[in-house]
Amino acid sequence: MSWWKRIFSRSESSTTESNSASSLPAADLDDDLLVEVKNLVAITGPKMPYELARLLKISHARATRLAAAANAQNPTPSRARTSDAQAQQPAAASPKPPAEPVAAEPKKKRAKKATPVEAGLPPLTGKITGGHACAFDVVGESYYQPALRRLRNGRHMATDNDFVADIVAEPDNPHDPNACAVYIEGFKVGYLPRDAAADFQQQVADMGVTGTWRLQTKAKLSGGWGDRPMVGVLLSLPKS
Repeated sequence: MSWWKRIFSRSESSTTESNSASSLPAADLDDDLLVEVKNLVAITGPKMPYELARLLKISHARATRLAAAANAQNPTPSRARTSDAQAQQPAAASPKPPAEPVAAEPKKKRAKKATPVEAGLPPLTGKITGGHACAFDVVGESYYQPALRRLRNGRHMATDNDFVADIVAEPDNPHDPNACAVYIEGFKVGYLPRDAAADFQQQVADMGVTGTWRLQTKAKLSGGWGDRPMVGVLLSLPKS
């Protein structure tokens, strides 16, 4: 027999073997390999014999029998079923149009708070002169320590302790109609002593000034450190 007849007869016999493999019962095949091939076909679809031979490392003839048995039990799903499954899926909702941007409201500017001088101090009546030393003690400073500490901390007291104090009459004060309040830089820092306030009011009245008035004089701060933690006020006024 010539060489081409031998090749032809071999290919013809292998074709006959592969065509008859589908008619072999599954019991005649390797059960373990058949289960493995079925699982593979169920997951990834039908396999060709050469794919099984490469994956399972078996002969081509054995792979042909396994492929025929596994593919026969797991046919390829038809396109009609696939289209039916796609038809059962709910249609995707159409995207909503983007919301229109809302313009931010402009921030309202806060009104500036009036300084204490602008809030209630009367116009300046006059200034007290005479070169008196700042040795007149003000009373009631304990009620105004926040303002006094603010004044003290704003300066270097060792070299800059010169202030201007405003003495303001308070005729409507419910505790003392002769009360004279003391202000520094618009902050109330205390009062003149009761007896001194009465004498001061009389001296101002003798000058023809009545009602609510405001006089200015020099002042210094004292204390605020060591054994004198409270800040005090000393005015340039003649001692009675």
